[in-house]
Amino acid sequence: MKEFIDFVYDYFLEICGEPSISNRISAVPEIVNVACGESILEAGHRTNDICLVISGLVRGFYIDEEGNDITKCFSMEGDWCCSYNYLSDLPCPFFIEASEDTILAKFDIGEIDRIIKEYPVLEERVEKLLAKSMMESERRIFSFTSLEAKDRYLLLLKEQPELVKRAKQEHIASYLGITPSSLSRIKRNL
Repeated sequence: MKEFIDFVYDYFLEICGEPSISNRISAVPEIVNVACGESILEAGHRTNDICLVISGLVRGFYIDEEGNDITKCFSMEGDWCCSYNYLSDLPCPFFIEASEDTILAKFDIGEIDRIIKEYPVLEERVEKLLAKSMMESERRIFSFTSLEAKDRYLLLLKEQPELVKRAKQEHIASYLGITPSSLSRIKRNL
């Protein structure tokens, strides 16, 4: 358990550079083990928690009108998941599940807000994290509108090679907006 709290401490020390803030924040989370395939958040529900991935792989997805499972996002070590309800009181429109056995640091959103009020320097850091997340979403949207499927795969392979190794190929394919057979063909032709 101590190694997981140490991970949280080190994560926040890197973000804010202040041991007192890292100590305060690392005392807050509940450490949760989630088995591969287990749901973390169901679509249509909301949560009062935001989670930092300590180890494992998490996938966000939705089911389209035809019943297809479409991967929206992935979160690996050092990434956040369940952040939708940090930004909105509306129910989450997508599912979140563990794609590997996963360990999460689960933070109560209200407690995070209280800590931010205690340490105003954190507000700026949180805004930077949110801005980084928005920019990643914008880059992904841009790649969908401007790149061919092969180029989207090559970009993912370049930027997130570990994800390509760890995630199921059908999830990578749906994340790229292509079929698994198209992904196999792209990989064969590289």
